[in-house]
Amino acid sequence: MASLLKKSLFAIAAGALLSGLLLQVPVSSAENLPAFKPIARGALSKDSIYFVITDRFANGNPKNDNAFVPGVREVNGLDKSDIGYWHGGDFVGLTEKLPYIKGMGFTAIWITPPVVQNWVQMGSAAYHGYWGTDFTTVDPHLGTEAEFTAMVSRAHELGLKVIVDIVVNHTADIIYNSYGMYNYATLDMVPYKDYRGREFDLLKFVGKSSFPKLDPKKSFPRPPVVSKANQKVKKPAFLNDVTNYHNRGDSTFAGESSLYGDFYGLDDVFTEKPQVIEGMIKLWSSWITKFDIDGYRIDTAKHVNPEFWNVFLPKIMAAARAAGKPDFGVFGEVYDANPYYLSTFIQEQSFPSVLDFGFQRNALGFAKTDGQVPRLIDMFNQDDLYTTATQSAYGIPTFMGNHDMGRTGYFIYSATYGDDELTLQRSQLANEVLFFSRGAPVLYYGDEKGMVGSGGDKSARQDMFPTQVKEWQDEYRIGTSPIGLKSAFDVTNPLQDQITSIGELIQKNPALRSGTQQIRATSRSAIAMSRYLDGQEYVVIFNSGESEDAIDFSVTTDSMWETIYGKPKSLQISGKKIKVVVPAISTVVLKANKKFVANLPLKVDLAKIEYDFATPNWLSLRATVPGDEFVEVNFQIRKKGAAQWSNVGTADRRTFETSDVAGGLYRTFLQPRKFPSGTTIEVVAIAKNQAGDIAYSKIRTFQIKY
Repeated sequence: MASLLKKSLFAIAAGALLSGLLLQVPVSSAENLPAFKPIARGALSKDSIYFVITDRFANGNPKNDNAFVPGVREVNGLDKSDIGYWHGGDFVGLTEKLPYIKGMGFTAIWITPPVVQNWVQMGSAAYHGYWGTDFTTVDPHLGTEAEFTAMVSRAHELGLKVIVDIVVNHTADIIYNSYGMYNYATLDMVPYKDYRGREFDLLKFVGKSSFPKLDPKKSFPRPPVVSKANQKVKKPAFLNDVTNYHNRGDSTFAGESSLYGDFYGLDDVFTEKPQVIEGMIKLWSSWITKFDIDGYRIDTAKHVNPEFWNVFLPKIMAAARAAGKPDFGVFGEVYDANPYYLSTFIQEQSFPSVLDFGFQRNALGFAKTDGQVPRLIDMFNQDDLYTTATQSAYGIPTFMGNHDMGRTGYFIYSATYGDDELTLQRSQLANEVLFFSRGAPVLYYGDEKGMVGSGGDKSARQDMFPTQVKEWQDEYRIGTSPIGLKSAFDVTNPLQDQITSIGELIQKNPALRSGTQQIRATSRSAIAMSRYLDGQEYVVIFNSGESEDAIDFSVTTDSMWETIYGKPKSLQISGKKIKVVVPAISTVVLKANKKFVANLPLKVDLAKIEYDFATPNWLSLRATVPGDEFVEVNFQIRKKGAAQWSNVGTADRRTFETSDVAGGLYRTFLQPRKFPSGTTIEVVAIAKNQAGDIAYSKIRTFQIKY
């Protein structure tokens, strides 16, 4: 009887595979086919993030402005009139202003590193938080541990996540050498030596317990030295050991120096050493439990060796899960706009997410000037590079400007040559592209108040409270007059009003934040895209041109549509066809008045598996599904003959045809070096439509060789 039942189940499953219809039996009963896995959007995919430099935001306790250390700025770092010194913002002030942040629709805050700093070095102060000495507690300029904890608690009461900026790559500049020479010394010219003076190949010992013991006087190109006063200034204690730093001189940001050189003189941590790895895991795991924080932004991530991340990050995520935070958000700062490079940190280095510098370049380019449609579309077509079993482009933080590069307003003002009306229009368009596109949008504090600045770094770090910096009092502000002696919190601005209205709209229509993004059409200056969630379809149309533009496209939903944002010049609807005329430099959002249904028979075809020419020897997994209805396609693999399948990832939208990419493809990418050369793998694509129907492709085989 059991044998007969097994034969019957196999027949049903085989018929379903041939027809592309829903399997009526569990897939495990038919040739051990895998179950469909939906797309993983990532921990931050539902979030809008507000980024704050704590020292420049709100001063709730003026008593701590000098960290309770009297004296001149060279001692305590305080000079409110100088853009390079501490100004007084703190945790108490930030706590008081959390309702302000929540009121604009944000769901998370990201703060610069709160740890104890080397207050003054290199003719400037560490108000920004990136010159740490004691990483176990908070800097007294910003407040106490109790005040930091109270801030986190209040944020949670308001429904705000707290993301803390951390630095693993370096510490404050404490170490020097008696030679006074800091040009980078290459490994081939001056290899590392063990404590006995014997040369060794660093790459053979990375992360291994057998890592050679080092000696300050014998192991480095120039013996590292620390003043007597600073020999125990760093915490945890392992950071006071000079052999736990690379000590090879200043980085040139090219070749090996990008990993082993000092970042602008800052002490570069020897992250290849097992004791350093263990120390960093213990340190940053403890912050999760001690302060109840919700995520990390990791500074200078590209300057740390991959082996470190592949040990450190899984341990941090495990610590977060153990602390009851399964959606702990982690993203790395990888200062590069190339998605093929950015995605390697997710695909190969265990990062849950990265800051989307590619979005910053291309979306900002689209917003600030006409003629940039192809660049933005090319970037969105590369979103598949970020897809894994646990992550996708929907969970990647996006931004337009920041504390290093410069403000959004600075870039736009520079492009509009100071035309007030045009600057405001393009700034509003930049906000619309940021908040209505896929990803977790990050707004840099003060951008909502029209802050512009005069460049990056120090010039982009204005005070929100009444500033004593004369040049900031007189600086140009988008949508309003120069701030003078006023608090930015007390001045209304059309950009803040706009951001607040967008936040309210997204709260009512969550598809506009976390829903599927499908590019529908482009025109000379406009882009139309659908956003889907739970059967509800929206259409977002951006026009960056300085004249109105008409755009035609097809949609999934056969219904009437209402305008919920913007004002189209005209709107024509015929079945699933829409034509809309969008005013110059503006955005229109449409909403279908009913949910769509699946009408077409479901079938999925898996293309021949090939190495992708553009990626670093990754395999391209591609599938097609007839029609244009909403479908998700899941890709799974196994070693040939193995029982268990492994989820590679799920694509939920088709590629948009360009000169570089064929249209209509569902894609993910596989790193073949996860398997020994010569391994034969099997791949299957599994499609699921809105009705819940499932279809399987034919299983394809591929022999990995490298």
